[in-house]
Amino acid sequence: MKLLLWIVFGLILGPGLTDISLPSWLADLSQLAGAIFLFFAGWELQFIDLRKEARFYGLVFLGSFVIPFAAGYFFFEGNLFISVALGISALPVAIQILKEKNIYNTVLARRTVTLASLCDIVAWMFLAFLLPEKDILSWLLSHWVVLAFFVGLLWGRWRPPPRHWMLPIIQMWICAPIFFIVLGWKINILHLFSWKTFGWIFGVAVLSKVLGTYVFARIAGQKHAEAFNLSFLLNARGAMEILAASYAYNAQLISGDVFAALVLLGLVTALMAIPTVKE
Repeated sequence: MKLLLWIVFGLILGPGLTDISLPSWLADLSQLAGAIFLFFAGWELQFIDLRKEARFYGLVFLGSFVIPFAAGYFFFEGNLFISVALGISALPVAIQILKEKNIYNTVLARRTVTLASLCDIVAWMFLAFLLPEKDILSWLLSHWVVLAFFVGLLWGRWRPPPRHWMLPIIQMWICAPIFFIVLGWKINILHLFSWKTFGWIFGVAVLSKVLGTYVFARIAGQKHAEAFNLSFLLNARGAMEILAASYAYNAQLISGDVFAALVLLGLVTALMAIPTVKE
């Protein structure tokens, strides 16, 4: 998947390996690129009215966020940030996977994006209270990129995108690479990494998210194939996990080995979705 290659390329450029300095102008450009990518993704999507499927979304949200949150709280001694981190679903990653598999304009895609959005909105609300006050403003400002998705979503309800347009090419081949390469470029995880910590976090995170989502999707009436796809799409944490972990680590809410484990968790769970999600 191109997304993972871009992030890995950024990690290679970063302080963990080649230690090439990230130009400040490129960091600023990546924020703009990410906003454009998500704006057009939101513009293209026909959002599902939650009121029409309130039972479905309520049940699957319970399985995809509440169950992982509870598992994190129980297994990690009441650490609220780890609990929240296990409930995160990566909206940009889900969008990228759906687009690459040519299933973005499907019911599965709309449900996935809706649920990933719900998980992330609730996670951000929690994190706003967990982060020290001096860091809340910078944290919220960093997420204006993701808010562009919702702006595009609202814009699409008023003005649908043209049938033939060139902007998706810019979105997929210019904006997305810049955004995800720079994201990886900022991270140094090699000297912090612990296999024991990663294995423990990975096991709890994946089992609680995949099983929770699948079981509650089945209870909500979904067939095996859709529940299976949905569980692995929402299990992909990717960029949102890495962003949240970065701010929590800077605010000293988590240790270095937990930070490194969450970064790798974001990458590995995104990778897991590629072969498991079927067209």
